Amino acid sequence: MQQGTPKATQSDDHNRGLQLGRATVVSFRDVTPQLARVVLRIPDLATEPNWLVPNVAIRFYLDERFDTSTRVYTVRSADAAAETIEVDVVKHGETSPMMQWIDTLQVGDTVKFGGPRPHFDIPETGGRDAVIFADATSLPALYAILEQADPQLAGRGWVATNDEGAFAELPVLPGLTLTRIAPGTGFTEQLATLQEPASVVVWGAGERDEMRAIRSFFRNDNGLAKDDVAVFGYWKRGTTNTQIDEKRVAAYEIALAEGRSVHDLDDLALAI
Repeated sequence: MQQGTPKATQSDDHNRGLQLGRATVVSFRDVTPQLARVVLRIPDLATEPNWLVPNVAIRFYLDERFDTSTRVYTVRSADAAAETIEVDVVKHGETSPMMQWIDTLQVGDTVKFGGPRPHFDIPETGGRDAVIFADATSLPALYAILEQADPQLAGRGWVATNDEGAFAELPVLPGLTLTRIAPGTGFTEQLATLQEPASVVVWGAGERDEMRAIRSFFRNDNGLAKDDVAVFGYWKRGTTNTQIDEKRVAAYEIALAEGRSVHDLDDLALAI
């Protein structure tokens, strides 16, 4: 198991432009049996406008009670006046560091953090439809994106989750049809229903192998440009987040040694 905070994630390159500090737990509750929502107060949040853009990430640096692990989560929403953010944590029932943290959480607890790091939005459509692929782990990111999306956004999307309550919270846009599907089967059936896959833009986040297949379908099979396909792997079936983070850090350390930046890494191309 990964021990301590890797030096690479403490480098100037990694933390450039980020706030580093301690967030205080204001409240937490189970939104559904599968989802916990934590509200955190961040000092001087209002001085950093990136907290308010859609789909930004925060890295938690857990203490020694939780193997000093680090975990990255999406900010579901931010309140500049209250200096708070909402973070949703999917409860997967395992004894991972993050599940242990949630189980022992109390109002007033503090946690070290680094953020916000802006992540990918739905690509510019230029009048084209958007196609969306998500699962339970990417619901907070999708919520944040749709909450601030152009009301004219049109297209289709599929969300692989058993959590009906979390799915029902997603903002509704008149021209965007989202369908909840059973998780674990991939999106092959949904891809086959697209009549003009070379004429859309794509946003997706979820299981790494499923997201790789989606990216390959649009980029390699249908010739979409890189900027028209925003797809990211949040987790990998049969692999712990600690193992994924270790491989990401190893790749990042190589990039730093070669004079490259964290922004030069293609996460889905890593051998994970």
